[in-house]
Amino acid sequence: MLFWWPLSLANNGPCRILNYTYFMKLLMLSVFVLFSMLSCMAQKITNQFFVLHNIIRGDSTYNTFDKQVAFIQKVGFDGVEINQLESFEGMKAALDKHQFQGAYFYVKINLDEPTIDRRLPDYINQLKGTNTIVAPYLVSDSKKFGPSTHEADTLVVRLLREVGGWAQASGLQVAIYPHFNFYVERTDHALSLVQKVNLKNVGLTFNLCHWLATTNSSEREKLKPHLKELIPYLKMITINGANAVVTSKQNPWDDYILPLGNGSFDTYGLLKYVIKDLKFNGPVGIQCYNIKGDKPLLVRNTMAACNTYKDRLAGEK
Repeated sequence: MLFWWPLSLANNGPCRILNYTYFMKLLMLSVFVLFSMLSCMAQKITNQFFVLHNIIRGDSTYNTFDKQVAFIQKVGFDGVEINQLESFEGMKAALDKHQFQGAYFYVKINLDEPTIDRRLPDYINQLKGTNTIVAPYLVSDSKKFGPSTHEADTLVVRLLREVGGWAQASGLQVAIYPHFNFYVERTDHALSLVQKVNLKNVGLTFNLCHWLATTNSSEREKLKPHLKELIPYLKMITINGANAVVTSKQNPWDDYILPLGNGSFDTYGLLKYVIKDLKFNGPVGIQCYNIKGDKPLLVRNTMAACNTYKDRLAGEK
């Protein structure tokens, strides 16, 4: 609160002791206090929080795209994944009906094929004006090109430039989706490809579970500098609960994909560093692959965990 004292009283009667210099000092102090109070107030987090389709896919009650989109929207998320070319038309119709955000479009590019599936440019065109991120994952179904071998990088760069051109014509961004045991499985490989593609709208995503599955203890100690290296190209991130271990389990997702808020890995610390320190304002997705149990309950619990994270982010420097 500012403490105003009429200047006309400064030299009249009993108010004579409050001279102009004192008044100005008091005013400056009041302004300083007000500024300090405003800087300490909660800072609104503008990142969109969305879910991957696997959070609800397969549920017996929410068993159509329409029901799934309506439920996810009602719970409070900002968007949902469009998963694969085969699901595009059904999911797009549901998103349009409910006026809901398709956060990203997860699409397969098979390096064994001479060309990209001809449905993709048409679907990208249909997404014009939606801000949906096109997120290709790159595989070699025949295993001709092994994970992280770089043997098909020239081909990948050409294909990504093609996708980038389609997306650019529709005002959309492209984010390479590194995926464990696929041709592009590591974020450093994705980064090198993005730099070779050299298009402003082509970047990458950081997926916590896949990063954990492709890194050793030494590499994990360098997470913060690695994220800083990625940030100019980072279009979105996906997070989840996880254990901070180098897993020995047959199914790595038993350690690397847990409900948000669970596990020994500091997911909140990762999110805080990316959003607060690196100023990332892109979308944040929640990965729920392989999580067993009641799916509608998982949706609600995940929303509660997101809200807890957002409240903490807003209240901390």
